[in-house]
This record gives sequence, structure tokens and C-alpha cells, in this order.
Amino acid sequence: MRKKKQLTWAEFGFINAGFRTTTQGLKFAMGWGLATAELGREPRSVEEYAEVMGESRATAFRNQQAFRKAFPGETSPARMNETSGAQAKYDDLWRAVQNRKRAAVEAQPIMFTVGGAAVSI
Repeated sequence: MRKKKQLTWAEFGFINAGFRTTTQGLKFAMGWGLATAELGREPRSVEEYAEVMGESRATAFRNQQAFRKAFPGETSPARMNETSGAQAKYDDLWRAVQNRKRAAVEAQPIMFTVGGAAVSI
């Protein structure tokens, strides 16, 4: 029996959608994690995510589309953020800074934590 190959989220995304789209999808995952931290729960919709993150509705939907293309089968970035440990980091960061723009800048390295985390396919 053949073992499933272990990939990182980034590798999985690159296979499905290429570098640019995967990077956009990981950025969406980061924003989703920050919105979750700010709300204390997952956003109920992309519209709520856009409102919390101060993005236009169109941008939020484009970023969600990139996420879905790079990571088919994932309904939201929640599982990625939880299994990689990034959500706890976003929560801590949000508690520390309480400022969306500053948190987004400081969270960018965490995005690579998500991308570098292993996923079974």
C-alpha cells in the first residue's frame, strides 16, 4: 500500500493554483485568522470578514476565490490556521496590539507558518 505524500499547505496550493494565487490565498487565511481573533469567533460570511478587515467586498471575494482555488475542499481557512498553530498566534497578536492595521503588518510572518505546515493529501 502506498503512503500518502506529506506536503506543506504552500506546496499543495502551488500544485493547484501556482505561486501568485497561493500567496493571495495564504494572505486571505491570515486575514481570516485576524478577523477571527478580533471577533472572538470565525466570521459568519465573507461580507463580515470584509467589514472587520476594512476591505472592499470585491477584494474579499477575490481573495476568497484565490483561497478556494489554491486549497480546494477547504471551506474556510480555520482548519489551516488551527492545525498550523497560527490561530493562537493571531489571537495573541490581536490581544497585544488591538489595532487591525498594525496586527496585519506584524502577522505577515505568521502567514508563512501556515504555508509551511504539513497537510496530508
